[in-house]
Amino acid sequence: MRFLYRPEVEAAAQKHSLDADLVQAVCMVESSGSTLAYRFEPAFWERYLRTNPLYSKANPRRVSASYGLMQVMFPTAVDNGMPIETPPELLYLAEFGLEWGCKILRECMYWAKQERSAALAAYNGGKTADNLPGVNPKRNQAYVDKV
Repeated sequence: MRFLYRPEVEAAAQKHSLDADLVQAVCMVESSGSTLAYRFEPAFWERYLRTNPLYSKANPRRVSASYGLMQVMFPTAVDNGMPIETPPELLYLAEFGLEWGCKILRECMYWAKQERSAALAAYNGGKTADNLPGVNPKRNQAYVDKV
């Protein structure tokens, strides 16, 4: 099966020194390959953003959501350098979403000292003690196995 966004995946993966097959696998698990994939995360809003001055006046369905091929969460992209004024809907655009998704995945690879399973667990569930390199199984091992 040909992946529609393979050229964009290869370009973003190369730019961030990632394996294009890994990035494509993340895209398939996260969004089934759809640039228009969207997931509102109300528990994330309640736990982390409701009282955060950067987000407290924002629309929860916009800022506490995952967008696009790699299901990048808007606050995660902001934490990794995307200007907060950037409309989160730009993450639907394949090249833009892949850029930020690959940047975040690359940061997870550094955090995980290049251990792929720890990096994937961190990409999906955060850089937590139960996702550290050498910890097995990971808190979200099912996600890691699926990718």
